[in-house]
Amino acid sequence: MTNRMTTLSLLVTAIRIILGSILFFAGIAKLTNFSAFVTTVAGYQVLPTALVKSISYLLVSAEVALGIALSIGYFSRGAGILASLLFLIFSVALANVLWKELPVTDCGCDNFLFTFLDFLGLSVSTTPNWTIVFADAILGVASFGIACSPERGYSLESFIQQTQRYET
Repeated sequence: MTNRMTTLSLLVTAIRIILGSILFFAGIAKLTNFSAFVTTVAGYQVLPTALVKSISYLLVSAEVALGIALSIGYFSRGAGILASLLFLIFSVALANVLWKELPVTDCGCDNFLFTFLDFLGLSVSTTPNWTIVFADAILGVASFGIACSPERGYSLESFIQQTQRYET
């Protein structure tokens, strides 16, 4: 049982850190060229023009904050649920672009995962396509799995719980 729990803890930890890293580095990449990201969000044509910049700030802030929370394993359930919703929003927005055949040439989702896949020789286009929609859906399911898992893995939450048990 202990070996199984260790394996499960490692798996949950790895998935949580990968998801957190994807979100964190995607948010940082968007911050480095925020005006281009705002233009990309406007191109999706799902928001009133007056809200585009505010929602862009909200999206970037959410990606960075959720990325940190998932990476360190703090507030994992809530962060997992919110990350799942964020990936669902990304999937729906990308599907909307594809269905309406909007002239969006960059999905705004370039991040370290795409760079890593490129490094491995698996070129991933940042032009909106159904593969990215599917990938966002998979990431959303994985995030929801983290939220629903009773296993916290190796995380700040687990450390705090263990410390509290020893203090009482």
